[in-house]
Amino acid sequence: MNDNMTFDFRTIADSIDFGYGTNYREEHTVMAGAQLHVKTAPCVIDALTRFVRTGLYGWTASDDELYLRKTTEWMRRVRNFRIRSDWIVPSYGILQAMCTSIRAFTESGDGVIIQQPVYLLYAKAIVNCGRRIVDNGLTIAKGVYRMDFSDLEEKMSCSNNKLMLLCNPHNPIMDVWDREDLLRIAALAKKHNVLVVADEIFAEHVPAPGQMTPYGNLADARDNCIVCTSLGKAFNFTGTGHSNIIIPDADIRKTYIKQRDADHYGSLNPFMRTALLAAYSEDGKAWIDALLDLGRRNQALVETFLEETAPEARICRHRAGTLLWIDYRASGIDERKLENVLRAAGVEADLGSKYGLNGTGFLRIQIGIPRHELERALERLRRVIEMETAARR
Repeated sequence: MNDNMTFDFRTIADSIDFGYGTNYREEHTVMAGAQLHVKTAPCVIDALTRFVRTGLYGWTASDDELYLRKTTEWMRRVRNFRIRSDWIVPSYGILQAMCTSIRAFTESGDGVIIQQPVYLLYAKAIVNCGRRIVDNGLTIAKGVYRMDFSDLEEKMSCSNNKLMLLCNPHNPIMDVWDREDLLRIAALAKKHNVLVVADEIFAEHVPAPGQMTPYGNLADARDNCIVCTSLGKAFNFTGTGHSNIIIPDADIRKTYIKQRDADHYGSLNPFMRTALLAAYSEDGKAWIDALLDLGRRNQALVETFLEETAPEARICRHRAGTLLWIDYRASGIDERKLENVLRAAGVEADLGSKYGLNGTGFLRIQIGIPRHELERALERLRRVIEMETAARR
């Protein structure tokens, strides 16, 4: 790794027009969605540029030895997740993998447990697969979310609820589940024979060493889980269809692969193979560390802004990534009013109700953007708030 390495966190990646419809406008700041608005790691860009020049983008073996070795090494070194190469099942995206899991291990009409507020496309995946949404809603007190384990066991004990989608780090709240929470989930799932599909797409974005516990590391979980990993959030590849699904148990893996192949899996995406080999490196890890440092500094800007303009609002406990989950319920403003303020300021954000009814009164914003762009967005918001305040006097 180059000790003098610097990264371009000043360029708004959306503003580089390749004609694919980012619709970038200088007076409009996109803080909705989980997509970063900075360029990905230079090592990845360089590797893909070299690969494009070969002119050959054909069939690529999923059991490529170098690809599997790089993945296992990264999981061990960065995630502290000790896996074997034969556990890795490349797939076309985490949501696709979730749907494959749902179809393989549940039947039409069965229940799938989720914990709202949670990534909105979980619910869509469940419904599209012909299953029922079973909500084990999270509770919140003093800005910290907790699981309702009494309710979770009640729902797991129902024989028709055969699968749980676990999000860790949890999106949209961007907190990390403690090891004790995961141990309790694993014990309940084992007791009631519920398969846990753990979405760990944000795992690289946990800055504190040892805070993120890979679900598949737990003894009670290892034979009863499917763990979803990807370059998607770690390196800003959310627009590509790629994931590495890690399945320790041989029987579960065999059943999953049978369904995956029936869903028309063909081969490893050669672009994603190239990207992963470059990303899963010391240079790739250095870029993630720098990105999270940008996130910490940007979060401080948002905290100051809230103190000065909306002191009743608070950022919920935030221990992962560059998304912030803001609780504005005490401010007395309703969601429609907030939406109007954001629109007037040219700021696009995610309203909490998108993530389930208990997300109402919250706002999710992406701060993985150039600092000067965040400053401009906050200044526009400040002016709109001041105008609204003056109009009420």
